[in-house]
Amino acid sequence: MQNPISLYSAKRRLLLRASATGVLGMFLGGKQAFGHPNHPPQEAAAQAVGHSPRRGLIDLHSHWFSPRTIELLSARSTPPRFTTGADGQLRLQRPGASAEQGFPIGSQWFDIDARIAHLDTWGVRHQLISWPTTMGFDPVLSAAESTPLWRAFNDDLAVLVRRHPTRFSGVATLSSSDIAWSVRELERAHDELGFIGGVLPVNGFASLEGAERFRPLFEVAQRRRSHIYLHTGYAHPTVPGQPPQHQHKDTAAIRGTLDTSWSFASAAITLAFSDFLRPYPDVTVQIAMLGGSGAIALVAEQAALNAERLGIGNVREHFRQIWFDTGAAGRGAQGITLAVRVLGVDRIVFGTDYAPAASVEPVIKEIEHAILTENERERIFGGNARELLAAHGVKLAG
Repeated sequence: MQNPISLYSAKRRLLLRASATGVLGMFLGGKQAFGHPNHPPQEAAAQAVGHSPRRGLIDLHSHWFSPRTIELLSARSTPPRFTTGADGQLRLQRPGASAEQGFPIGSQWFDIDARIAHLDTWGVRHQLISWPTTMGFDPVLSAAESTPLWRAFNDDLAVLVRRHPTRFSGVATLSSSDIAWSVRELERAHDELGFIGGVLPVNGFASLEGAERFRPLFEVAQRRRSHIYLHTGYAHPTVPGQPPQHQHKDTAAIRGTLDTSWSFASAAITLAFSDFLRPYPDVTVQIAMLGGSGAIALVAEQAALNAERLGIGNVREHFRQIWFDTGAAGRGAQGITLAVRVLGVDRIVFGTDYAPAASVEPVIKEIEHAILTENERERIFGGNARELLAAHGVKLAG
């Protein structure tokens, strides 16, 4: 079978030569984009060396680039956009980056059949798919530019979920620049698209002042019993109270981990220790990356030690509407162990960041290495997510 990247590149060159926008859509709208509707179990793959002995895992942190979003972003002349290099590699040119610095896009980003085969190999039965807010589109695009992109992604994701209802669930991409549009889109997500909620950039909740900007959205979320996913990234600059964008002059990659921890832990503090969520008891909130590589567990531990002085009561009660996933910077075994001990195992769900991550294997191995009981591992790998999804109408057999 021809490499999906090479095939994509050939089709894109044909598109450019023919100036026919339909060619790309035809290619990406086929089998690779949405997968075979009756994809068979990958029994042979599951017997291969390096497979997971576990079955029934539920991954609540994964991403996808849909056919229409690839088409729309490939048609742009300025970042953010997709480009194809001389080597045939599809790349995402982010704002502020040159074409040569583009983020490589492997086939796992769009080939659904390959995704399902990989998930079968590692025992993952179900994924929650969201737009990768990490890419930083919302802060740099106007609402007029971004909302057609978000709507196209949401429409495509709805097709995918309808085609594979037992394999995938979805949350709608929402705008932080046009809250009124997001209110309408969240309604549409429940009424028409079959989604369980929406995804927003986590830095929009780094302060109560910023969270207040999203209150109209949470009013709808309460009425619709939505699941709100907070994932990496900045909100639009019109959202106040966001963390500064550091330009580190040394050890930037390591310092970036600390920045990420601060961002996620700050959002968790906003939602857990303010009264923001009080009017919305039926909204569930998922925060990616274990609340900042497990940093929120360290904060919560200190809060618990000083609970009487702070007047906050039982610290775990503050997190009863919040779940933390193990994707990306949340995958470390020691951080997972600490989060379970401090926050409780019922707050932790399995997430892999699949698509930026080409394999779910590393996270599975870290959870296996964490100092947990077998029951705690089973809760993280699937039990907690199964209950959470069931509360939003997605019923998966035990």
